[in-house]
Amino acid sequence: MRILQVIEPSGGGSGRQVVDLTQALIDAGHQVALAYSPLRAEPRFEAEVAALPLTALERLPLRRAVGPWDIPALRALNRLIARRGPFEILHGHSAKAGALIRLARAPGAAKIYTPHALPMMDAGGLSRVAAGVAECVLAHATTDAVIAVSTEEAAVARRWGLPRDRLHVAPNGLAAPPQPDRAAARRLMGVSDDTVVVGFVGRLCRQKDPLRFARAVRMARRAAPRLVGVMIGQGDLAAATANEGGDAVRLLGAADARGLMAGFDLFALTSRYEADAYALIEAAALGLPIVATEVGGTSRLIASGARIDRLPTDAPAEDIAQSILSALSRPPGLRPAALPSAAQMAARTADIYRQAFQRRRLGG
Repeated sequence: MRILQVIEPSGGGSGRQVVDLTQALIDAGHQVALAYSPLRAEPRFEAEVAALPLTALERLPLRRAVGPWDIPALRALNRLIARRGPFEILHGHSAKAGALIRLARAPGAAKIYTPHALPMMDAGGLSRVAAGVAECVLAHATTDAVIAVSTEEAAVARRWGLPRDRLHVAPNGLAAPPQPDRAAARRLMGVSDDTVVVGFVGRLCRQKDPLRFARAVRMARRAAPRLVGVMIGQGDLAAATANEGGDAVRLLGAADARGLMAGFDLFALTSRYEADAYALIEAAALGLPIVATEVGGTSRLIASGARIDRLPTDAPAEDIAQSILSALSRPPGLRPAALPSAAQMAARTADIYRQAFQRRRLGG
C-alpha cells in the first residue's frame, strides 16, 4: 500500500509510535511517506525520521491550537498529496493532523485517525464537550477508521457516539525490548547503588501532572530518606516541578528514557489521562513495580503480567506517596510483562488499512 502518515506533535509517545509503526510498515513491504510539523518537533524525532527509508519526508507547519492558520495548512497538505500521491491511505495522528487529513482532498484514499488520547478523556468542561462534538462529526462524516490504542480509549469513543463499525483497537508495541543494564543506567543518572529511585517519564505539562509526582515523592522521602525522584522530560511546568520537589527530585530534561529506566526501582505515573503511554509499557517490559493512576492501557498491562498499583486519576499526592512506599516494601520479584512488538502493531494496523480501503472502494 501507498501510505501517508501525518503528525503534528512530533515527539513524545505519539511521535515514538509513528516512528516505530512507519519502520515496521516499511519492513512489511509498504511504501510510506511522512509529513510532520517542525513547530513542536523534538530533535530526536527529527533524527529518527530522517533515518527512515521513506518515499518522501515533508515538513508541514501545523499549530496545535485551532485558528485561521489551519486554512493555509490544509492547502499545503492538499498540495503535498497532489505532488507526492496518489495514496491509498492517509493516516493522521493526534487531533490536528487527524482533522486535516479528513478534510483534505485525496480521491480514493481511505482516511484513518489515531487520536493518541481522545481529548474527551480529560476532565469535564465546555472544551471537552466541544472536542467531543467535533470528534463525533468528523468521525461520522469523513473517517474510514478510528484507531484507539487501548480498550479504555475505545470505550470513551463509544460513549461519545463515534461510529462503532469504524472503531478499532491497536495497542502500542515496542520496536525493541528496553535496555536492562541497571548499573549503566545508574551511572548515567548519577545516583549511587543504595539510592532508591522512583522514576517519572513524560512531558512536564498539565496532562502528566508532574507537580503531583514531585509532591508525592517529597512526602514519601520523609519515611524513606534514601528515596529520590528522577524525572525525564521537559515542558512548561519544569520550574514549578523543581520548586515543588526540592531536594527530593532531580530533573534530567529531555534525556532518552530508554537507556535510563532500568536504573529505576519503581516507576510512577501521575497522569490525569492517557491512552496507552509508552513509558508505562517500557516500565512493564522491564518488570518494574509500578504505581499509576487508572489511565488507558493499565488493564492490558496487568493482564500481561505487570505489577501495577492503580489509584483514581484524581488521587491526592498523599495517597500516591503511600502507594509508592507500600510497593517498595514488597520483595522485588521482577517479571517482565509479555507485550506486543512493533511488527505486531503494524500488522494489526495494516489489516485496519485494508478494511478501510475496501470500505472506501465499495462506497465509490
